[in-house]
Amino acid sequence: MVKAFSNSKRNQKLVVLGNFTPDENPYHKQVLDSASDEVVFPGAIYDHDVVGALRFYSRYYVHGHQVGGTNPSLVEALGAGCAVLAHDNQFNQWVASDAAVYFSGQQALEQFFDTTYNNDDLVEEKKLNAKKQFKQRFIWNDILSQYESLLIKAGKFDQRMSNSDLPST
Repeated sequence: MVKAFSNSKRNQKLVVLGNFTPDENPYHKQVLDSASDEVVFPGAIYDHDVVGALRFYSRYYVHGHQVGGTNPSLVEALGAGCAVLAHDNQFNQWVASDAAVYFSGQQALEQFFDTTYNNDDLVEEKKLNAKKQFKQRFIWNDILSQYESLLIKAGKFDQRMSNSDLPST
């Protein structure tokens, strides 16, 4: 992702969160070495308000995870109403659905940055889709109800207790 962004002058910033330790990790060194001066590495940020502001004001949330399940950072980006740019795989497609533009590799991502990144209409469409996807699939009480139904079917849940008995979050 860093290489694809850095291969041309973008007149934008790419902010990459996380601890990069080039002396300890050769991959981290490759990432840092491939970055243009438009890529910013602020380190790991755990402050919820700061991360929320980054999500809110970003043009895209870029999600490169290639394996896994329901990634919390991707769900949080949807909840923040971020347009998403995600690696094209079944996990990301299930979570983001039509809130994302998908890429399959460096060349496809570079082409997106070159041709489509500045399309304001697409960004707004993806932001609206993100909010809709989050509300349809990732509201905590709905998730609890789904777990309750599953546990009841499996015979592992006392039906006298329901998620209305649980504290709200």
